[in-house]
Amino acid sequence: MSSCTALTLDRRRPLARALLAAWDVAGVVAISACLLTAMATPALAYVDPSVMTYTIQALAAVMRLLRIDESAGRVAEPAVSRIDPARKAAADAAAREALAAAGGQLRGGAEPRHAGLPWRRRIVLSLLACAFLVLTVFVMAPLELVAGSSDSLLFGVRQVWQIVVVAGVVMAVVGGFVVSAFRGRAFEVILAIIVALGVGAYVQVLFMNSSLPVADGNLVDWTQYNTITTISLFVWAGLVAALVALAVRRPRMGRAVVAAVSAALIIVQVAGIVGIVTKAASEPESISITEKGLFDVSGKKNVVCFVLDMTDTADAKQAYADHPEMFDGLDGFTWYQNSTGSMIPTRYGIPSLLTGARPQVGEDAADFLSSMYADSYFLDDVAAQGYTTGIYSDTADWIDGWSDYLGNHAENFESTSEVAKNGLDWQGTLLILYQCACYRDMPWIAKPFFWFYTDQINQGMTASTSGASPDLTPYTIDDAAYFQKLKENGLSINSEDASFRFIHLDGTHWPYTMDADCNRVAESSDWESQMVGAFKIVRTYMDELKRLGLYDSTTVVITADHGTWYLTPDEINGVSTPIIFVKPAQSAEEDAVPCQISQQPVSHYDLQATMLKGMGASQDVLDHYGEYNKAIEDRNDPADRLRYYLMTTSNGKLDTSWREYQISGDSQDFSNWHLDGNEWIITDDDAKRIWH
Repeated sequence: MSSCTALTLDRRRPLARALLAAWDVAGVVAISACLLTAMATPALAYVDPSVMTYTIQALAAVMRLLRIDESAGRVAEPAVSRIDPARKAAADAAAREALAAAGGQLRGGAEPRHAGLPWRRRIVLSLLACAFLVLTVFVMAPLELVAGSSDSLLFGVRQVWQIVVVAGVVMAVVGGFVVSAFRGRAFEVILAIIVALGVGAYVQVLFMNSSLPVADGNLVDWTQYNTITTISLFVWAGLVAALVALAVRRPRMGRAVVAAVSAALIIVQVAGIVGIVTKAASEPESISITEKGLFDVSGKKNVVCFVLDMTDTADAKQAYADHPEMFDGLDGFTWYQNSTGSMIPTRYGIPSLLTGARPQVGEDAADFLSSMYADSYFLDDVAAQGYTTGIYSDTADWIDGWSDYLGNHAENFESTSEVAKNGLDWQGTLLILYQCACYRDMPWIAKPFFWFYTDQINQGMTASTSGASPDLTPYTIDDAAYFQKLKENGLSINSEDASFRFIHLDGTHWPYTMDADCNRVAESSDWESQMVGAFKIVRTYMDELKRLGLYDSTTVVITADHGTWYLTPDEINGVSTPIIFVKPAQSAEEDAVPCQISQQPVSHYDLQATMLKGMGASQDVLDHYGEYNKAIEDRNDPADRLRYYLMTTSNGKLDTSWREYQISGDSQDFSNWHLDGNEWIITDDDAKRIWH
């Protein structure tokens, strides 16, 4: 009986070995899947084939350093042989002694219990895991975001990469030492969770961000993303559960997975970071728009154009009905309510205002964009009238050729690296970039907590400018901050013979974070209070001109880059008309008349001639602008004047075309809007270049 029992136990051991072997194979498959996923990441730079050789060598070195050996600690069973029943007791005792010496075999085939890993091995594993997570979320993600949005941000990769990398190294080292202080199963579990989070972020960006909402400031209805939110939650939970289970069940295999995945993805991502930084270093030095001249005017002649972003005529009429004091102080102005825009949204609207350019029928969209600034002569005409120009917008630089056109004509441009020395807040930069990185890399359920918009990045990157030279202070669109400076310092008189100021403010663009008194408030849906506050800023500027005795001699235009706007792949379903207010340089008696309302049909394309006429340009100069060769106050067009407006279609991520509307009659009546069949197709390559 005893002999038969011994034989039965011996026969169970091969089954246990088979199960363990199957587990090992599953582990290898999991590692291979992770590595294959890693290799599928879109390359940001050319990766030499030798990188894989270095990866293999690095992994081998890590395995040796951590003493991860397939045969290490393995208990080999002796060959099975029949024994005499009289010798069974002695044989059993010898077997127990051998097992005890080898560390013992745990029930169910689990690994033997052993003393905790020495600190030297724990610190290596900890540093690998923490470096992988930090590199993925807090180094790679910020640099990719900045590189992909360089034209819409105040500072680029060249100015921020060292800050991001140094902070990442510090975070990885500190994290590694903290994690290495844990021992035993707690250490194994923490290590597995860290790597699972890193893999989750990697997989999130690779496969589960295709429907990520555009960060344009508009409130997001997150309930529209319930399906992908659920999927991503299960994927993340599965990754964490799988790696934690492996770490608890098979610590040695768990450590091997941690080392292999971390080392491989660190090497792959470092290659990408080197590519991003190298590319940035090879590009010409960029220029930045500064606050130079923002709060000063000429003591002789001035033309000022305020652009209140996305301030629509229909919305302004409603706000005015609710707040009739909104236009108090805008004496001498005329509000042209029958207005039309030019192009939409801001990335086209601002260049359109600064150039007056329109695409011609049959012209390629990419060709028009590349020549929009280069072929314009508006700022040349401004300079020819003896005016010094200041352009204040952090979105005037989204179209090719902006640096030559604006940089060669405006006085408030400086090398970005020089501006960064005084204007870059490294702490604010890290905080806002980490917020953006978490928005991109975290599971969908966490994204609402990290949501952001472009202006927040620029504001976060900018250091406090109290007492700083405006010549090296980057201009950011921040209406509450602008009002505070205007209120505290007012306007001063410069030494220029004549000054042209083009000032782009947030106006009524989302998100709504300013109240009617220009105080910064929590984000809300109260667009009306923000509009009232935007006009308070303009009225305060007008009060300063009056204080300096320059109001009557100054031509002022108040407009918007576009009216209401939303992403759509189809036709618009209602009017979108920017506000247009004009006050010419005129007599004190005319400037004493309260703001008037006119229904004369006017267009964005009338504004270049309006401003040039205010500068004293001759009719020969104005004739450069074709049918738009008269100042608004001089026009006497019939009510059915034909005007043109280009809407932009979108697939939700990229622009796809411009479609031209003809407007004849009252622009506030959508029945007067008709597509004329003219369309300019924007290819994906062009869209990726101009959409940020």
